[in-house]
Amino acid sequence: MDFSENEVAELRRLLEVSAIQEVMLRYARAVDRADSDLMDSIFWPEGTDNHGMYDGSAAGFFDRARNARDDKDRARHHLVGVPRILSQDGAQAKVETYFFFAGVYGAGQNDNIGTIEEATIGFNAGRYRDLFEKRDGEWRVLRRVTVYDWTLSGPYAPAFERFNIPLGINRGAVEPLDATYEDRW
Repeated sequence: MDFSENEVAELRRLLEVSAIQEVMLRYARAVDRADSDLMDSIFWPEGTDNHGMYDGSAAGFFDRARNARDDKDRARHHLVGVPRILSQDGAQAKVETYFFFAGVYGAGQNDNIGTIEEATIGFNAGRYRDLFEKRDGEWRVLRRVTVYDWTLSGPYAPAFERFNIPLGINRGAVEPLDATYEDRW
């Protein structure tokens, strides 16, 4: 089967979108599961991240994310949309990706086996405005600005028991305790 020049160009574009989307999916997993190895695969070493409450090196942002996983930071969940390449000039691409974030913060034990007391749940939705750069065939973020479209917070009342979700493997946790890090599936 022969492809037209337009079809080949569209296939190339889809491959670029797919590669950038993979970076965004790794990002969500890295910050939600506190996975240091994945964190190292998102930004270029000199990358920067302006999240509003943090504006500095991407490495510093990930250090902050890792250190926030203590007794006061319960859970994080990012849902990212399909990245939209707004423009591409050679090895750089301006990319907008919609996101939804939910996080539980508060007092109590930090694990997936007990009740959380006096906790807050926060929601953010917005877009990542990323400048991606491709080096040696690999896309990573060079600069990020997080644009928040709305935020909301309130008291958190866990409903694990209400939905009969047992303690342990069925409840999300940080790496390596999360079920998706187990060898046996």
